[in-house]
Amino acid sequence: MSLLDTHLVDVGLAEDALYRRAMNPVLYKIRHKIRPYIDYELPILEYIQSFHRNWLDQYFMYSANVGSHTFYVLMLPLPAWCGSLNLLRDLVQVLGLGIFLTGVVKDMLNLPRPTSPPLKRLTMSHYTSKEYGCPSSHSANATSVSMVILIHTLSSELSLFWKSTVILITIGYWITLLLGRLYCGMHGLVDVLSGTLVGILTVFLRMLTKPFWDSKVLQHSSYWPLFIVGLYYSLIYFHPTPVEQCPCFEDTVAFIAVLMGLDLVGWTLASPTTSTDYSSHPAKLSVPKSLSALVLRFLIGVPAVVLWKTLAKPLATSLVAKLRPMDSNQQCFAFLRRTDTRIIVKFVVYGGIPFAAIFAKYIFEWLNI
Repeated sequence: MSLLDTHLVDVGLAEDALYRRAMNPVLYKIRHKIRPYIDYELPILEYIQSFHRNWLDQYFMYSANVGSHTFYVLMLPLPAWCGSLNLLRDLVQVLGLGIFLTGVVKDMLNLPRPTSPPLKRLTMSHYTSKEYGCPSSHSANATSVSMVILIHTLSSELSLFWKSTVILITIGYWITLLLGRLYCGMHGLVDVLSGTLVGILTVFLRMLTKPFWDSKVLQHSSYWPLFIVGLYYSLIYFHPTPVEQCPCFEDTVAFIAVLMGLDLVGWTLASPTTSTDYSSHPAKLSVPKSLSALVLRFLIGVPAVVLWKTLAKPLATSLVAKLRPMDSNQQCFAFLRRTDTRIIVKFVVYGGIPFAAIFAKYIFEWLNI
């Protein structure tokens, strides 16, 4: 879908006085330094868009969905269903941290996307087009996911042919998503470059902290769940508030909750003999016996996750509403009090998704697939 004249409604394009008045002085100075580059790069982006072809429009619009929130929620359990909890945890950790960091920077700097006109935006999601532009979360996610897959592939026992195949597909995925953000007019060079750097940072942070963090999660200490919930909720509680209505905080709540849920389900099912690399974790599934078994796991597992998400929201809303009333009628998540009922409900619902994905293991074992 093509979006024209979005400068009329885009966030980040208000009078400069608004940002000077509303922002921290240091953050405003940083924004003031970066802001001109977003305009300077417009001729380059216009040149990229001069190559528009209908088939390229369709390709880049549809491929952008592979970097979307919904895609990751539905597809991330797949490594666990293939028997690799390590890969699952690495992917979820870098994605969750990437969404959090890009969301924090977006809401701190309040920088706009490249303006339309002169650019023409191509997107299937009006939701993401309402966010600030810098840094690009699509670029951060594509970079971190690609790096994690490459790390696991290179250290695997796959044959040279299959390693080469996975590497080529991964590089193609990365280039497609990054180039697509520029081609579709959704991001500029500053956004994509900064997002890529965030993605690289998340992978380094994950690899550096992985031995310590995973070993702590797997220690069967009774205080650890309280610490996990408190830590992850604090990331939401202290998340900065943007100047304008930006929906990216909603994604932050969802992914931070998934991180919390993954650690909690890991702790719940851990035993005293569980190794720190999850190789002997009770939640670990065997590798599917055949391609048909993998397809069946996917066809059963995805509806289980969707069913949880569908049923949990009204149930959690009803239960929380009995304990406390809705705080306000504010529609923008970013402007809600961090203890608002809707934030708590979203935290609970998305925190349960890893439980639904991991506990699907028992259905698979019962069906012998």
